[in-house]
Amino acid sequence: MTANQATPTNPTLYLTELDVTRLERIASRAGSAQLEELLDDLLARATIVAAEEIPTDVVTMNSRLVCTLPGEQAPRNWTLVYPDAADFDAGQLSVLSPVGHALLGARAGQTVSYRLPDGREQQVTIDEVAFQPEASGQYTL
Repeated sequence: MTANQATPTNPTLYLTELDVTRLERIASRAGSAQLEELLDDLLARATIVAAEEIPTDVVTMNSRLVCTLPGEQAPRNWTLVYPDAADFDAGQLSVLSPVGHALLGARAGQTVSYRLPDGREQQVTIDEVAFQPEASGQYTL
C-alpha cells in the first residue's frame, strides 16, 4: 500500500478550503490544546480540494448519512455538523466528536473505527451518503 492510499479505518480525508478555514477558526476560538490536536490530526490526513472536486460518496461537512453500528438492527441517520450545531439526540454529530472525526472523509461502504469516551473502540459502517452539499452544488453551507 502506498502512502497516499487510505485504509478502511483511516480514510483519505477530503476537505474544502472553506471547511479548513471554519475548523481552524473553531479551534482557535476554543483555545483548547485537545481541539488543536484533533484539528492537526484532521489536517495531517487531509487532501484539500476545491468543493467541485470532492467525490460524491465522501462524507463532508453537513453531509447526511445512513450508518450502522455493530449489534444494532436499525440504521442511524446522522448529519455531520460544526460543533455549534451539534445535537446528538437529533442526529447532529459534531465533527469534533470521536465519531464525527472518524466519519469525516470516509466513503459510503466503509467501516471506520473510533474510541468512545471510556476508551473502548467502536466501529460504524457508512451505508449511504444520503446528501452531500458539494454533490448538490451547495458549496457554502
